[in-house]
Amino acid sequence: MSEAASITTRVLDTLANAGLVTLEQLTVINEAAAGGRGAGEVLLERGLVTARDVGTVLEDEMGVPRVDLSSYTPDDTALALVPASVARERRILPLFEIEGTLTVAIGDPMDVFSLDDVARQLGVELDPVLAEPADLLGAIAQYYDVRVEEDAAGALDAAASGPPAVELEPERAVEVPAPMPREEMPPPPPSSEELLAQLPPRDASDAPAPASAEAHTMEDVAAAEVTAAAGRIDLDVLAVADSRKIAVLVADILEDAAGRGASQIHLLPYKEDFFLVYRIDGRLEKIATAPLSMQGALVDAFKSFAKLGSVPASLPALGRVHSRLGDSETVLVVSAVPTIAGQRVVIGLAAPRANLPVLGDLGMTEAEARALGAMVERGRGILLLCAPVAAGRSTTYYALLSLAAAAGKTAYSVERSIDFEIPAVAQVMVTPGSPAGAAAHIAAGLRQDTDVIAIDGLQAAEEIHLAVEAAGLGKLVIATFAAGDVVSGVRRMLDLGAEPVSLAAALTLGAGQRLMRTNCPDCSVEQRSPLAGKIPGIPSDFVDRAGAGCPRCAKTGFRGMTGVFEVLPFTESMRSVVAHDASLSELASAAKAAGMRPLLVSGLDKARAGVVSLAELDRVLRLT
Repeated sequence: MSEAASITTRVLDTLANAGLVTLEQLTVINEAAAGGRGAGEVLLERGLVTARDVGTVLEDEMGVPRVDLSSYTPDDTALALVPASVARERRILPLFEIEGTLTVAIGDPMDVFSLDDVARQLGVELDPVLAEPADLLGAIAQYYDVRVEEDAAGALDAAASGPPAVELEPERAVEVPAPMPREEMPPPPPSSEELLAQLPPRDASDAPAPASAEAHTMEDVAAAEVTAAAGRIDLDVLAVADSRKIAVLVADILEDAAGRGASQIHLLPYKEDFFLVYRIDGRLEKIATAPLSMQGALVDAFKSFAKLGSVPASLPALGRVHSRLGDSETVLVVSAVPTIAGQRVVIGLAAPRANLPVLGDLGMTEAEARALGAMVERGRGILLLCAPVAAGRSTTYYALLSLAAAAGKTAYSVERSIDFEIPAVAQVMVTPGSPAGAAAHIAAGLRQDTDVIAIDGLQAAEEIHLAVEAAGLGKLVIATFAAGDVVSGVRRMLDLGAEPVSLAAALTLGAGQRLMRTNCPDCSVEQRSPLAGKIPGIPSDFVDRAGAGCPRCAKTGFRGMTGVFEVLPFTESMRSVVAHDASLSELASAAKAAGMRPLLVSGLDKARAGVVSLAELDRVLRLT
C-alpha cells in the first residue's frame, strides 16, 4: 500500500490540521511507527489524543459516517473476504465491497490505525465507517458463528492447494477425525453472547464508558412504543403523493415539536421502517413510524422547506431558515446525510441567539482584548485566530465580527455554520452538498464593496490564497484556522501550500486560544497537587485550587468556562522568518522574541488566581 493511500497517514495529517497534534509530535509518531510500533499506541501512550478526539476528527473532519449495524446486513461476498479470526482479532466487520475497496465497520475509533495492516494482510483497500462498540461485537458474533464450517472448509482447501501460511513442525502430522456417531455429536455452536465473552478483552483504558441511563440507542427507539400524545401526526398521508398534504404534514410536525419543547426532530431510517423522533430534555421520544419506502417524500419536503431541494440525495446537505412556530421566532437547522440505511435527517430548533459575545468577557487580558480591538477597528491584513476543534474559536470570531460592525465597517462573512446572526454583516453559510464551496464564496466576497472579509474555518490552500489576496487588496481579513497555536498554525498553512513571502506580507496579528473549565466558586478548596513541580513555571510547593463537587456544580467541581489566549504581532523580524519558510522551532523562537505571551503563561496566571486547577491546565495543554 502506498504512503499516499495510507489510512494512518490521512488520519494523522487530519489530527495535525485540527490542532490536536503538532508537527514535532507527528515526526515522533512517524519515527515510532517506522520502528514497528502502531501510531495509535504511541498517541495513547503519550496522552496526545483520546479515542473521542479521534472519533470526532473521523466524523467531523474526514466525513467518516456512523452506521447503525442493527439496521444493516453485510454482503456475503464482503464477509467472505475477511476470515473470522481476523474479524474477531481486529474487531472489524466487513459490510460491502465496490471496485476493490472493502468498507468495514469499527467500534473503537483508535482501531482505524490498524486498518493499514489489515489491508496488507487481505490484499484489498479498506474504507472505514464507525459503529457502536457493542453493536459491532454482537454483529461479528452473529455473522461469523454461522460461518465456522465455511472457514474450516476454506482452510482445508488452502492446505490442499499450497503450503500453509504458518510453517508446522515437520514431525507433526495432521489427523482428520472420523465422523462421530449422531449420539456423540458436539453441542451446537456457541451463541452470540458466548462468542462475545470469548473475544480478547480490551484494556480498561480502552473500554467504552458505560452508557448513561438516559441514553437511547436505535434499538431502544425501535422497541419503544409511539407516545400516546402523538396522535396528531399521521404519516399515512405520505402514501398519497400529494405535495400540499405533505407540506401541511411538515408544518404540523414543526409546530408539534415546538409545542412539546423539543430541541431536535429526527427522521431515522431503520431496517424496513423509518421513525419520526423528537429529542425532548435530552431524551429521544418516538412520535410515529412508517415504511422506509415512504420516507423520501418527507425528507424532500423538509429539504425543500430549508431551500435544499436542489441538493441530490447522494450528497450531504445543510440549511438554515427562520420560521415562526406558535408565538416564537425559531431558527431551524436542517441537516441531511446519506447513509447506507437511507437518508438521515436532523432538524434543530433553537431561538435566535441575540447576545453577541464580547472580547472582554472571553477570558483574555485587557491588553490582549485591546490589541485585537485595535486591529479590527484600524488594521489591515490577516488577523489569524488559531485553535483546535471545539476550543471556542467561533465564539471569538463572532466577537470580532460584532466589533467590526459596531465600528461601522462593512463585513462579509463565510461560515460553515451560523451560530449568531449579525444584521450589519453579510453572512454566507457554506452548504456541504453545494457545488459552490468556501473558496467560491470567498472569491465572490472579494468583488463586494466591503471593508472586512471574514472566514470561519480556513481549510484548503485555495482558501488561504484568497485570504492573502484579500489582504493584498487592503482589506482586513478575519480568519480562523484549526491549529494548536499561532506558530503551528502558520507552519501548517505553509505546509498546505501558502507562498511564504505572500503569506508573510499578509499576516498582521495572530491569536491562539483554548477553553478551560473553571473551578466551581462554591466548592473549590486548596490542595496539594502532584502536578506541582512537573509543570514548567509551577514550584513544587504551589497550593492548587480545585472544585470538590457540590449540588451547584452537579458534583463535577466545575462551573463555567474561560479562555486562555496568546497574541502574536507579526513584526518585520517575524515576517522575515515566515518569508524564509522557517521550521516550527525557528518560528517559535521568533514568536518569543516578538514578545508573544504563550498559552502556558496565560494558563498559569489563571491557575495562580485559583480560576482553574492544575489538572485542568494539564488536561487542556498536555504539559506532562
